[in-house]
Parts: sequence; C-alpha cells; structure tokens
Amino acid sequence: MAAWRDHQGKVVRLFRVVGVFVGLAVSSATGLTTARDLVSRPLEVGTGERLLVVAPHPDDETLGAGGLVQRVLARGGSVLIILVTSGDGYVEAVMHQTGSLRPRPSQFLAYGEHRFREARTAVRDLGDDRLVLDLLGFPDGALQPLLHAYWPRTRLKRSVTTGVSEPPYAAAEHAEARYDGTDLVRALVRCFEKSQPTLVTLPHPRDVHPDHSATSVFTLLALHAWVGKGAAPPVAPPRLLAYLVHWPNWPPGWETAAPPAHASEAPLELPPTLPSWGRARTALTLTAAEIAAKRTALGRYESQQQEMASFLAAFVHRTEPFIVLRGDELRYVKHMIARPQGVGASPTDRQQGMSVGGPRKAPAAEAPGQ
Repeated sequence: MAAWRDHQGKVVRLFRVVGVFVGLAVSSATGLTTARDLVSRPLEVGTGERLLVVAPHPDDETLGAGGLVQRVLARGGSVLIILVTSGDGYVEAVMHQTGSLRPRPSQFLAYGEHRFREARTAVRDLGDDRLVLDLLGFPDGALQPLLHAYWPRTRLKRSVTTGVSEPPYAAAEHAEARYDGTDLVRALVRCFEKSQPTLVTLPHPRDVHPDHSATSVFTLLALHAWVGKGAAPPVAPPRLLAYLVHWPNWPPGWETAAPPAHASEAPLELPPTLPSWGRARTALTLTAAEIAAKRTALGRYESQQQEMASFLAAFVHRTEPFIVLRGDELRYVKHMIARPQGVGASPTDRQQGMSVGGPRKAPAAEAPGQ
C-alpha cells in the first residue's frame, strides 16, 4: 500500500502538470500537418501480441480496432477490451427507446445493461476465448469532468443520468471504484497489469468527443503509472496506436442514408485536418473476412443501429487507420488538447450534431435534473 501511495502521488503530480495545459490552444507550429504526415505506413502485427483495447463506450472498440482485434488473435495473440463506460448517458437514445421526455435513472441503467449485453455479443464475432471483455462502469458523458474537478476521492462525480457515484453494474470489473479520477487511473493500471500488453489502442487525444479525449489522457496516465511502478525487470512500454471516432465531417459518408455497396473496398484515411504533431500515421489492411466480421459485430449493436446506422457503416472499410503515439506522450499532452472538447463548437458543427464531439452518442448534459 505504501508503494501504491507513493506511485499515486506521482500520478497526481503528473495530472496537475497535464491540467495546467488543458484549455490551451495548439500552436500552429506544433499542430502543422504536412503532406508527408498524411502518408499511412502499413501496420505490422507481430506473432503473439498482447493487445489492450481501451474504449469509452460499447461499439468504440469495434469502430476503431475491430480488424486489429481479429488480426492479433489470428497471429496467436490475446486481447483484453476495456469499456470505460456502458454508454448509459446517451440521453436522446433513451428518450427514443422509452418514449419519455425525462427518463428515470432506472431506465438509463437498463439501457447501460442492454448496451453491455450487445457488446458481449459483438465481440464474439471478433474473437474467441483469447478475447476478454471487461466493463469499468464509469459515468458516460462525464469522463472529462473527472479530469477537471473530480480527481480526489473526497469529491465524487454523480452521474446526472443514472444518479450514482460508483459503478452500478454487477459485471463491473472493479466494483469498489468510485467516480473520481484517481480510481479511474487505478482501474486502468490494473488493466495494464492484467493484460501485460505489447500493443495498446486507445482513443485519439484530439477526438472531439469529450469522453474520448478524456479516456485517452486517463489511459496515458495509467500507462505511465504502470511502467513506472518499479517492477523488476522493468516493464517494457507497449506500442501505442490511437484511433479516431469523432471529427467534423468524418468519416466520409457518415451523413448518407446508406453507404454505397462498394464503400468497404476503399481505404479509410484519417482526416487531413487532424493535427499530426509529427506522429506517424499507420493503417491495417483488412482481409475480406475481417471486414465482414467487423460489419457483423457492428450489426449486433441494435440500439446504436437505430440511432446512427450510417455512421457505424462508415467505419467498415478496407483499412483501419491509427496515429502512432510515443511512450512519453504525457510530456506532449499540452499539444494534444486544444481546449475542453465540445466548448466553442462552430455553428456548422452544431448543425451536424458535433457540438458534443460527434454526430452521435451525445454525452449527458452537466445540469441538475437531467
């Protein structure tokens, strides 16, 4: 316990450094993307990789890395998928499902249970018994506030949809956790310890959905804590791949009612407007079978198909794109986070439903009585 407290103190100090820079604008020199930066290198997957996938909500794991999950397993590796939330803060979807203008907390909890059951079914299409799915059960739509105002356990975040301040699901991996930043880092450190990953895929730090950008920072904090715990021999840092889900006018075709049948044959490229900071872009070319399995897995998310079928379909392509992050990325996190995401969205963004970071999965409003 003493070692953990010392380690926790280091994480808190790191968080304070990160927090100093949250809300600062990215400098033009740092965020400048050149033509060379836009070239994606082929992603190589080794034999026996141990992949850790960190997803803010159910379906993000398949959208961002459904093909990668299959490739790792096909090459004799193992996969641990972590769902940070159960997606229980999707207000509009619960309103549609229940027909209520003010759904009760129990209805949001039931929706979260339903989405986790969908995830269990979906990941079976991606893998076998070498794939493990764990739920942390933190508050959907409120991960970024944990970074800003709810870091210590003396100040807990209360979900405005479910009404709770701790994971309410029987399937939650760490039932003793509470809704604060310290406990989320601790839970993610345990995920690193459990999987001992050689490869980690996490949300892109500049994803404009606040849950995604916050999950990225929390994962980097946990990675730093895990690598720095003083294990003997020292833990080798894993490779880091960042996937993107929410960005204005991306992915191509998300706004169409039904993507063309041949759309999946084209590669999916990260948007040229996404800052590179000199980080390499890479892409995994999928086989026909991997594409088909990804499409099938996304089809298991019936609740999301009802809300955003064309958006989900827009991620089914011949390639999965990633940004390659470095193990010391925390040093540069000030260049990743322009401002608290969702603040100052343009009128065009709002027209496209992007004011909270994407054309879908809007987080719960931070207001009483939601």
